[in-house]
Amino acid sequence: MTPTIDLKDRKILYELDRDSRQANKQIAHKVGLSEQVVGNRIKRLLDLKIIDYFYVKINPATLGYMHIKIYLRLHNITKEKEDLLVQDLNSQPGVFWLASLRGKYDLEVSIYVKNLSEFSQKYDELLGKWGEYILERNVVLLEKAYTYTKAYLVPLQKPELFIYGEGKEIVSLDNIDFSLLHILSKEGRKSLVEIATQLKISSDTIRYRIRHLQQKKVITGFSVKLNFKNMGHNYHLILLKLQNMNKEKYAKLESLAKLNKNLIIYMKTLGDHDIELEVETASKEELDLLLKSLRDNFVMEIKDYEIIEVINEYQMNYFPF
Repeated sequence: MTPTIDLKDRKILYELDRDSRQANKQIAHKVGLSEQVVGNRIKRLLDLKIIDYFYVKINPATLGYMHIKIYLRLHNITKEKEDLLVQDLNSQPGVFWLASLRGKYDLEVSIYVKNLSEFSQKYDELLGKWGEYILERNVVLLEKAYTYTKAYLVPLQKPELFIYGEGKEIVSLDNIDFSLLHILSKEGRKSLVEIATQLKISSDTIRYRIRHLQQKKVITGFSVKLNFKNMGHNYHLILLKLQNMNKEKYAKLESLAKLNKNLIIYMKTLGDHDIELEVETASKEELDLLLKSLRDNFVMEIKDYEIIEVINEYQMNYFPF
């Protein structure tokens, strides 16, 4: 049974999605509740497993990483073997996202690598261990991406955009930066004092490090990992193959995407498809409206498209090291 959450809960979730390091007092002012009530509601949302965890958003390009996505279609595999495959992929360093799918593919694994040589090694290892169970695979390189706040949570809310995957300057991390990002990757609301105690340095140093990483565009934001299944929502990938495109048409597509409240990620890719959209919806009608809008506005440009449903998320970590 899907837990019941009201509009106040959704407003709190939206604020945490915008910036999960906001203090309860700040959120309380925005949603019209007391600080204590906001704290209690966040605890309840955690207990209901509406909230999985709080995380930091990292731009991997600023750390010298490429983002590559591998789609796998499986065959001749038992549930036990598939579970072992998922466990193996989940244990690999550099895995940003891992999910089971329904549609053309059964699994998607997204990984960060420094170069194509590193990717080739990981790819060969995957095929060497699990190739007999892989019927089809598709490799796509992420060129750039935008993530959006979950505007569908609040009526009339406009989404905000965060750039991901672009970076001109490569930033070097020292041991403190590395440890800090590792903590924030799953404990994004942890207080400065708690982090400082854990790392045995001052809270002022932690504050400075976070600000420095934000200025260098390594940290692009802080958010909350929501469990779409426990919210009763659907999660789909829309893979678009395009033709007759130019700079102006891509800009139009980006603008159209930004206006849709259900879109959470827009990706420009190199590979079998050109654009990938990640969409969370509360109904099939919302998905249909998005598809109709895309088809109406890009009649001659959409050569083909594929809709794939996300069934389970096994991993989502912006700093998977």
